[in-house]
Amino acid sequence: MNSKPAMFEDIIRRVQVCTPFRLLKEKYLPMVLKNRINPEIGIDGEIIDTHSRKDLSEMASILQQEGLMITLHGPFHDLVPGGMDKKILKATRERLKQIFDLIPVFEPMSIVCHTGYDSNRYREVEDEWFETALDTWMPLVKDLEGTPTTLVLENVYDKTPELLVKLIKGLNTEKVGACFDAGHMNVFSEMDMEDWLKALGPSLKELHLHDNDGTWDYHLAIGAGKIDFEVLFRYVEENRLKPIMTLEPHKEKWMWQTLEVLSRSESFRRIIGLNRSHIG
Repeated sequence: MNSKPAMFEDIIRRVQVCTPFRLLKEKYLPMVLKNRINPEIGIDGEIIDTHSRKDLSEMASILQQEGLMITLHGPFHDLVPGGMDKKILKATRERLKQIFDLIPVFEPMSIVCHTGYDSNRYREVEDEWFETALDTWMPLVKDLEGTPTTLVLENVYDKTPELLVKLIKGLNTEKVGACFDAGHMNVFSEMDMEDWLKALGPSLKELHLHDNDGTWDYHLAIGAGKIDFEVLFRYVEENRLKPIMTLEPHKEKWMWQTLEVLSRSESFRRIIGLNRSHIG
């Protein structure tokens, strides 16, 4: 593996990098360990079904022994926490319970989950959907008591932040916050970034950073799309927020390109505690 510029080292040790468990196990673990990358480990239903708790514990132990910070991204395909169909709702709750049961194994700083809400499908039953979703999340949030883990709910198809804010307020605990995904906002939202940030306010506890041109959720390197990340970084700095920052480009080369762009952003360096003199 080619060595990477020294300027990236201080940044990469202060952020998370999305890493599906399958790729971590089969390909990227050596790179993660060599470069001191803090992984946000994506664990989907197939991984839960095909790997024993011992398998997962072994991976967690390797990362923990290296002193790396871990966050988790829970399963989301086909899951509907506020679903109307009782059988699908039951399956959703069982699957979410399985990922929350892994919190003692990985001891993550956060666990990212999608709300599963899509106004195109659920607008007419939104109130019922919301109450059902609260009933899904409340017992899971109780599982977080006494752990280092925060549940962060992520915007995906949300056209506005309204439902996400409502859920966080309804759960009413410091153990729950928002994961703001700038890429999803850029594709699916009817509101601009400033309005999202004002609505989320201090509940903003994690950021997912990747880019796109507004036509689809391509998970490009920052700078390869049209998102103005300086707006986001300035908001975080001005409001003295300390969210977890997760890089989510979907190709390895895009991650290094993202680090190159971030290394040139003075506002980003300040919010992660770096001055220009620390880099290089």
